[in-house]
Amino acid sequence: MQPPYNRPHHIQPDAFMSAINTLTEFLTQAETQFQLFDMGRQVRPLASDLFVRIEQQQEPYPWPLQQHAWLGVHFFQPAESRHYLWFLKFALDEHGLLIASGPKHFMDQVVETLGYKLTGDLDEEKAQRLADNPYTFRPAEAKMASLHAKLARQLEQAPSAYYEALCHYLAAPGEEGWQALGLQGFADLAERLQDERNLALVCKALPRLPQEPLYALCQSLENAPLPPALQGALLERIGKEQECADPSAETLAYLCRALASCSGNALRSNKLLTLLHTRPNQALLLAIAGRLWPDLKNPELLGLFLEQLALQPTQFFNQVFAELVTLPALRNDMLARLRDPERSEALGQAIGRLFASV
Repeated sequence: MQPPYNRPHHIQPDAFMSAINTLTEFLTQAETQFQLFDMGRQVRPLASDLFVRIEQQQEPYPWPLQQHAWLGVHFFQPAESRHYLWFLKFALDEHGLLIASGPKHFMDQVVETLGYKLTGDLDEEKAQRLADNPYTFRPAEAKMASLHAKLARQLEQAPSAYYEALCHYLAAPGEEGWQALGLQGFADLAERLQDERNLALVCKALPRLPQEPLYALCQSLENAPLPPALQGALLERIGKEQECADPSAETLAYLCRALASCSGNALRSNKLLTLLHTRPNQALLLAIAGRLWPDLKNPELLGLFLEQLALQPTQFFNQVFAELVTLPALRNDMLARLRDPERSEALGQAIGRLFASV
């Protein structure tokens, strides 16, 4: 994917920018076809009609992270074969609404640097100027791989060279051979689990994978829709880890994260309840808060989660609680817990320290 920047176009600047107030209008006026992805907690499509409402401050951003919207913007000119990506982060206000000055300032900077044609080659000087743009970011490698895999499948492109090597390894997984595998191969495979052969390959290999390739697989699975058979295999692997003499907190957290793209269900919630009762640790709490937070709509699970969170160091409690409050779907549930007369003394004290730190 090439950076989407180029030279000035013939559109008159004042006429162009005076009519444009949103990123959607900017990309539309530039005659591009585009689609949006959330790149924050997971990699997932962001519907264009929803984003229009977000831009108009009619709805809060549904998946905030650190009070920002983290976006992947894929676009292209219909007459050209090359496709382009922007990775943009924009601040949100205390209600989760997009602060409109961010996108507007970004668009001003792009026009100042590039003009109005958003596709084509980019010289080194312009590349550096845009790299210094405060609204751009580089996603983590696993997220970048997942987005590329989604786009490759959508555009009917072949998977990366790592894909075949990974399939070969998973047929007989062991302590050797995984070192040469690339994250892109795991992401490509995760996007191709509707293929029964791939699904069978992953389900059969899952119980035997060493730690490093297991973690790479889980990072890719958390961004992909999972067939029921694989959801069951992951829950079974979590159960096996729980039965170990010395279960790995990190392994349990990665396995839970792998279920993030699935719709919430009783089996998953019950498994999280069991883990919170028996293996409460920071890795698990972060996995739930960062990826499996929809399960916290379950009152029992939210109550136990907050009680375990209250036993953690103050700074950790404050950061996780503050992040969860920013999620529109959880905000009312979290605020209700501040006034809950049934909360424990430990949770009450942790909430008191949170307010004292504000």
